[in-house]
Amino acid sequence: MFSVKTQMRRAIHLVRRKNGKVARITIGVLVILLLTIMILHKSSDYYDLTLNPSNLTSSTSYAGDSTPHSEPAYPDHKPFDARTLREALGSVMNQIRELSPQGELDRSKGDDCSLGDLNVGVPQNDEKVSKSELLKCIQITPDAEDELKNLHKSFLSVLEKKIMPKYPISMYRGDGIVFVGGGRFTMFVMPAIQAIRANAGRDIPIEIMIPPGNNHESGFCENILPLVDPSGLTRCVFMETLFDSKTMKNVKGYQLKALALLASSFRKTLLLDADNYVVNSIDSFFDSEIIEDYGMALWPDYWKRLHHPAVYDIVGSHVDSSRRARFIMDTVSPSQLYQSDDISKVPFHDLDGTIPDGGTESGQLLVDKYKHLDTIILSLYYNYNGPSYYYPLLGQGLAGEGDKDTFALAARALSAHGLQRYFYQLRAPVGALGYWAHPKDNVPILDDEHVPEDQRSFRGVAMLQHDLDLDFKAYKKAYTEIKSKLVQDLKTFRKKATLSDASADLANVDELFWKERRKDGYDVNEFLSYFSDVPVTFIHSHFPKYNPWEFAQDQEFIFDGKKVMSDHKDDPNFKPTHHGHFRMYDHTFQKLSNYDLELANWLSFKEHICREDGHTNFSYLAEEIEKTEHGLQRYEEMCKYIDERVKMLKSTTWEGSRVN
Repeated sequence: MFSVKTQMRRAIHLVRRKNGKVARITIGVLVILLLTIMILHKSSDYYDLTLNPSNLTSSTSYAGDSTPHSEPAYPDHKPFDARTLREALGSVMNQIRELSPQGELDRSKGDDCSLGDLNVGVPQNDEKVSKSELLKCIQITPDAEDELKNLHKSFLSVLEKKIMPKYPISMYRGDGIVFVGGGRFTMFVMPAIQAIRANAGRDIPIEIMIPPGNNHESGFCENILPLVDPSGLTRCVFMETLFDSKTMKNVKGYQLKALALLASSFRKTLLLDADNYVVNSIDSFFDSEIIEDYGMALWPDYWKRLHHPAVYDIVGSHVDSSRRARFIMDTVSPSQLYQSDDISKVPFHDLDGTIPDGGTESGQLLVDKYKHLDTIILSLYYNYNGPSYYYPLLGQGLAGEGDKDTFALAARALSAHGLQRYFYQLRAPVGALGYWAHPKDNVPILDDEHVPEDQRSFRGVAMLQHDLDLDFKAYKKAYTEIKSKLVQDLKTFRKKATLSDASADLANVDELFWKERRKDGYDVNEFLSYFSDVPVTFIHSHFPKYNPWEFAQDQEFIFDGKKVMSDHKDDPNFKPTHHGHFRMYDHTFQKLSNYDLELANWLSFKEHICREDGHTNFSYLAEEIEKTEHGLQRYEEMCKYIDERVKMLKSTTWEGSRVN
């Protein structure tokens, strides 16, 4: 589909179905076209007229054929059997424990470390993430690096020779969505399920993975879930039935995601955080071009990749420190446009062999286990050893340290060992949703207020992630148009040069062409402009999460609430100019979806939490009420807060909203 070779194969397959004469003519034309393209390739290394996997994956080079790795054949599907899966997962965990390093990495940083939370879209940050700068922060001794490298190599061998041949992969069937619940996360999942049913179809199965130690979730699973999703396509899966106690004792937090992926029954799995809401259709995602050909889709983070260079040595991935392969996430524009005189100052993750910038945000991940089961298992190895080694090496102790980059690293490591595990990370930059506020108290600045820009701040409360299919469509358009324009411009430049000097050396002409182009300067925003209209699919509303108990306690998002008043405790003359609740998403939300997410979520809380004895079905609320003085009174106050919030949201929803 992307390489010339693949295009030829598919075209020939199609024309074989026609009559022989037409087939022969068509094949002849294709052969001529192929030869023409090969000649163009030879005449210049600066443009690639095909969309090939090297531009879509964790690496800009790959071994073997340019087509995606073939899907394993599993003709005899077995029914999902918890006992069989439990045995397989137990074997995986035993191998991980046996080949895990002891101790932990010293998290202290070098005195000259200057790293911070660096936004991926700011080119001025480039020199701050060169190889030399990344080496100044988290320190790893040669002995520790050698130990990690040897254990990693051993685990890769075990994975390929022992784990994968015996793993009952054919048990995974169909498409579905997976959440990790438990405690407060079960409460968060409730409106997330309703958002899926409202926006993403009523026939997508959903599994809520309940970690051990959450044995009181049965009230939600038995009493609330059938009301939230009457289709019967959502179920709870108690992970303790699939993993031994030794495994679950040592795994928590971010580490649960890889376990949840392995424990879910689906083949093609969309893993969502419990506070991540689907607000537009995802109907085509599971059968998308990317998933069919490459098997895994990732979404970007705000931040630049800060992986310690030693990570690539540890996992056996060669980095060519002499070759810049891209400019941040722009894998389309030729490197001749942004050549650097000093390669040592180039961002490390722009070098050939590294995972491209920016970082990955794992609030959503779509994967086909038939193509990436070993990727998931290897990411579990990284996450199992994450807090002790891999998290500080990947994140250098800064924003978002956790599981988020382990899936891309696993794919890169397997590809480096010849297994070619491709993936696509969306190019549309993650957006921010919230409102403009007064910095002192985070009270929103209303439309009729005239506040200077230097006296306002943006309070971001959610991340906006975009549509997979339309992002890839935009990528292909960018690839075609940018490459085509450069090819045409180069041809025109050559023609003018040869007209004035018939003996002109084309290599020198080409070099002069790129030199002239560099004078105009390179701007990554030209590439990013292709993605400006890709619609939003997910709203990862995590800061703060929808927690009605905490919101009510703090009187969050109220003009004259306790939280605002406490911010002005040093000003006895302060008087709020407005009263009551306000929205936490500004009016721009209406352009993203006609699903009033705020109203839908609070209606869900009102209906299911504030019904008679509703709190007894939520272990988190039951525990909070039990340990809080006058807990039942606080519960009633929470329901009053919810009711008032619903009234405000109903009065401010917009025409055309599907929630009322």
